[in-house]
Amino acid sequence: MKLPINVRHVLRDSIRIYFAPLTGAIKGIRSELHRVDREAARRRQVEPKKINDR
Repeated sequence: MKLPINVRHVLRDSIRIYFAPLTGAIKGIRSELHRVDREAARRRQVEPKKINDR
């Protein structure tokens, strides 16, 4: 069944709008995990220096 172009655009846009909050949440979670990983890496670099200073 071939849908008219306008109907396809409406369906595509409505699906995109429906999943937009989920997509944003996933992107937010990923960016937060990257931030935590960077912070953990910084702490790992600093901790050996503190141990060697003792």
